[in-house]
Amino acid sequence: MLKEERQTLILEKLATDKKINFTDLSKFLNVSYDSIRRDIIELEDKGLLKKVHGGAVINSYLPYVSDAKKGLTSSDEINILFKKALTLFENHQTIIMDGGTTNFFMAQQLPKMLEATIVTNSPALAMVLNDHPSLEVILLGGSYFKRYQITLGSEVYHQLDHINADYYFIGINGIDPNEGLSIRNYEESLIKQKMMRSAKKTVCCVIEEKLHLQEAYKICDFSAVDYLITNLSPMDEALNGFQGKGVEII
Repeated sequence: MLKEERQTLILEKLATDKKINFTDLSKFLNVSYDSIRRDIIELEDKGLLKKVHGGAVINSYLPYVSDAKKGLTSSDEINILFKKALTLFENHQTIIMDGGTTNFFMAQQLPKMLEATIVTNSPALAMVLNDHPSLEVILLGGSYFKRYQITLGSEVYHQLDHINADYYFIGINGIDPNEGLSIRNYEESLIKQKMMRSAKKTVCCVIEEKLHLQEAYKICDFSAVDYLITNLSPMDEALNGFQGKGVEII
C-alpha cells in the first residue's frame, strides 16, 4: 500500500471514529507502529489532524472543550504531570502557558478559586478558563495559525515585552538532554524563546513519549529549563541522561 493510500485511510477512519490510536491503526493497516506515527506527524503538519498521546483527533480544540463539559478527562500521564506541576502554582502569580494538548488539559484542571493571571497565545486554552472565576486571562493577539490553533507573529512577540511572568509552561514536541527542546514550526520556536525571556522560570511538562526526541527546530538547550516534570519517577532510568544538568526533575 502506498503512503498516500494509507494516509487517506487514516483520515477516513478518523472522520468516522473521531479519535484513533497508533496501535489500532497499526493492526488495521498491517504496518509498523513507527510507520503510523510518522504518518500521523506528517498529517498533523498538513493541518489535517491533531496528534495526541498515542493517537490523533480531528484538528480542533473545540471537541476538547465540549467533551470536557461532559466529563471527559485527560490521560493518566497528563493527570500525573498536573499533580506534580500543581505544587508550583500559587495565588497572585503571572503564568505563561502556550498552546498544546498538555497545557490545555492542565489549564482545565486548575483549581477553580486560584487567583492568578494566565497569559496565553491559545484561544482554546483561554476558553477553557471561562469556568475559573478568579483567574485573569490575557490572550495574546496576532496572526492566527489555524494548524495549531495559536497566535503567532510580531504582535505576539511585542506584547510579550510587557510581560514579567513567574513561570512559563512550555509546550514542545521533543526533548533530549544533549540536543535540547525542539518543535516542528520555526516561527513558533521563536515565540517560545521570547516567552522564556518573559518569565523568571521555565517549566517543561512532558509525557514519556517525547523524551529523547529531536524535532526540526531547536528552542533552547536543556539546561536553560528550570524544571522538568514527567509522568515518571525522577529516578527512572529513562531520565538518566537528564540528571546533573542543573535542571530540577520532578
